[in-house]
Parts: sequence; C-alpha cells; structure tokens
Amino acid sequence: MSESNMPRIRPKKNYMVESQYNDQKTDKLLMMNQRTDGGITTVDLILEPSKFDEFGSKVRLTVDEYCQVINKLVDSEEKDWHELRMKDQVNLTRDAIIEATMLKYAKQEYGLDESQYNGRDLNYVKRYDQEGRFIGEAVIITLTMISMMHVSLR
Repeated sequence: MSESNMPRIRPKKNYMVESQYNDQKTDKLLMMNQRTDGGITTVDLILEPSKFDEFGSKVRLTVDEYCQVINKLVDSEEKDWHELRMKDQVNLTRDAIIEATMLKYAKQEYGLDESQYNGRDLNYVKRYDQEGRFIGEAVIITLTMISMMHVSLR
C-alpha cells in the first residue's frame, strides 16, 4: 500500500461536545426554546452553568415567594418527608428554589405563564467545554401543554 492510500489517523470529532459548547455561547441569562408538534407545545428553559452566578445575582425570590415555594414543597412531600434522607431533602429544596426563580425570570423576560402548561419537569444535563472537560450542569425546565381536543360525540 502506498503512503497516499493509507488511512490517516486523527482525533475523532465529538459533535455532541461541540454542539453543547456552541449552545452555551449566548448573551441571554436564560434561554427559551419553544416547539409545537401534533398539538403538544413544549418549552425548554435552559440555564447554562456559566450563567448561574450572574443569574443568581440578577434574579431572586422575595421573602414571600421563597416561603410560598417552601410551603408548596412541604405540602407536596409531607407524607414522605420523614422517610427522605437529609441529602434528598436538601436536593428537593434546592430544585424547588431554582425552578421558582427560573420561572419568575421567564415570566418577567418572556411573558411566560406557567399556569397554561399541564406538565413540568426539571433536569440537570452535564456540560463540557470545547476540549471535552466537564464544566458543570445546565438546569433545564421543560413545560408541556397539550391542547384540548374538541371532539363532538354523536
């Protein structure tokens, strides 16, 4: 085999890492992606790890809002609260506060009315820099609205 016909060895591109890195390059504190498919509207609110500190300094819950979040959490988890490990209790509380703060910001900046959505889910997605090093986790809140189907029965 001649040298020109030999396959070259080179580093393999990780397109997922590149895509995540490009998604992180935004001036917005909280990104909002909305899509509709077959009568189901989905909105993703994304807080990148690089924006977390800035977000936390610009948006805060008032004392009343904070108390409402904690009371809502306690009401929803009251039956099982004593069975949870302290780590789980802390994580649930953290998630509830982050979620409420992100939704408050989305309402102020984008006019998003969370009460119009049927479902809500909070997830953490690992993020990597251009070289593939772990830089933190993005917080993603997914809101789902299923349009009511108007069906007449005969």
